[in-house]
Amino acid sequence: MFFSSCKEKTVIENELDSLKINLKNFTAIDTTFYKSKKIKSLRLYKEKSEYVNVNFFESGKKKSIGSVKDSQCHKEYIDWYENGKIKWLRQYNLGNQIGKNIEYLENGNLKQQFDNDNNETIEYWKNGKPKFQFVENVSSSYHYFNGNFLEKYTNKLKDECDVEYFNENRKLIFKGHYKKDILFKDNLKYNGTIICYFNNGKIALYQNVVNGIPNGKFYSSYGNGNLKYESEVENGKEIYYKAYYESGKVNFIRDGIKNTFTSWDENGKLMK
Repeated sequence: MFFSSCKEKTVIENELDSLKINLKNFTAIDTTFYKSKKIKSLRLYKEKSEYVNVNFFESGKKKSIGSVKDSQCHKEYIDWYENGKIKWLRQYNLGNQIGKNIEYLENGNLKQQFDNDNNETIEYWKNGKPKFQFVENVSSSYHYFNGNFLEKYTNKLKDECDVEYFNENRKLIFKGHYKKDILFKDNLKYNGTIICYFNNGKIALYQNVVNGIPNGKFYSSYGNGNLKYESEVENGKEIYYKAYYESGKVNFIRDGIKNTFTSWDENGKLMK
């Protein structure tokens, strides 16, 4: 009774067909509408404590679908962009998220995913290449725009990890070991300079290290070339630390001389 009686199917009817939903298989249907009186959502009851929510854009295109059982999200949930491409996939078992939680960009490339079974998080560049990868209690890594490693950390004991730095062309620049923020190489506190390069010849990471601690000015960039942070240390004391958003805008400034901390949101608004 919600749809056109014409022979040609409505957009919503076609979308329901694509989802393999037959309204006759449900005992009751609750419908909500946009102000334009177009269908906004359908709640399709299998029984009193179990139903399927289907939401639509005002155009009639499917927006999301998910099941609810005993007032808890249950089984697969899917969100779509209006162009029909999947936006978000995740699984639930009576309110508890399980399996992989995957988000996509509107062009169909991966945006990020979280594996609940392995406690693994992966963020992606707009081109679909890995940007950041984290496995709880195992490892973490930052990547260039082409997906190659920039920094890779592998956990060992508590407060200890192996570290590797790379050029964008995958060449290993440095391999060492951190113990409570002190950098070692061949079991000795490291003294030297670490410099990683983008393929265009610009510096991706610069550190001058004295007795395992950064000394003087040092900085690092995101894999897309924008500055990630810059800092200066003298005699083990931090003079300042300036962090940036991936867009290039300032995130926060920590002033070690004035002992102040100032931060901004991604739109450049000062945060209090």
